[in-house]
Amino acid sequence: MFLPFAALRAPEPLPEPLMALFGPKRPLGAAEWEWQLAGFRWLLEEFDGLDKHRASLLATPDGACFPDSTLRGDARAEELLRQIMTISEISDWPVRLVMEDGEPELRAVSQMHAITPETGWALGTFQLVDDGEGGRLAEIVASRQQLRDEAALVATLAHEVAHYLLSSSDRPMPGGEDCHELLTDLTAVFLGFGIFLGNSARYAGHTPAEAGQIGGWYLSGSQGYLSERALMSALAISEMLAGRDPMAAVPYLKPHLASDLKHAARYVARRDIAADVMAVDLADYGVPAAGAPS
Repeated sequence: MFLPFAALRAPEPLPEPLMALFGPKRPLGAAEWEWQLAGFRWLLEEFDGLDKHRASLLATPDGACFPDSTLRGDARAEELLRQIMTISEISDWPVRLVMEDGEPELRAVSQMHAITPETGWALGTFQLVDDGEGGRLAEIVASRQQLRDEAALVATLAHEVAHYLLSSSDRPMPGGEDCHELLTDLTAVFLGFGIFLGNSARYAGHTPAEAGQIGGWYLSGSQGYLSERALMSALAISEMLAGRDPMAAVPYLKPHLASDLKHAARYVARRDIAADVMAVDLADYGVPAAGAPS
């Protein structure tokens, strides 16, 4: 159901020519920025509008949303999933979490560095399956290796929960199937998990040392689909639409992400972002009007 947007109080935007000269620069290219606005309009239309979004919360890694727990291993992953679904307000939707062993294949490129080839290995997957009683449930599969980094596991599980939410809509998504995973990341930010997705978008570190090594392999890579800058832009838009100050997320972010968020927040603060979202014509992205047959 779609509810009308409430007015957000923000400074009067500069005319476009003056903003280009004197105002903060748009944090993304025009096409990517417009697609994000289209994505937010679609999400608001599909999932109860701005009033509900304003009643949501921003999940933070300070223990408020994910308190310390005595649970370990698969039980802890199950607990995190349930907390994510509660924050997403779908705690009563049936779900089964399957934790699997597995590590990405490593290919040595020097005595100190390794890369991860494209092998189809995934940190998480989602599918709807039979529940054995004539119904359907979500089966989310995640890798046990992420139990080493709970924040990264939260990001993975939030992405899969976003898939679950999106599966409840039959309406075409902005940009079609080619943009499905991108919209899933955007949805996870919309649900309140932008800090976790941003901090986990890129990773680097050493594996435990093995025979013949000093300090183990140094690994780096990425997780998710939207870039770090795109995630910070989405976080700024989502928080402004929710009536919150995006800058409240800064203390929880990696320094370069905090810089990206500040840049995006300055730009968004000079806009009437709700009006910008409403001005997007979803038909340009292959989406029929709300309520129209697809």
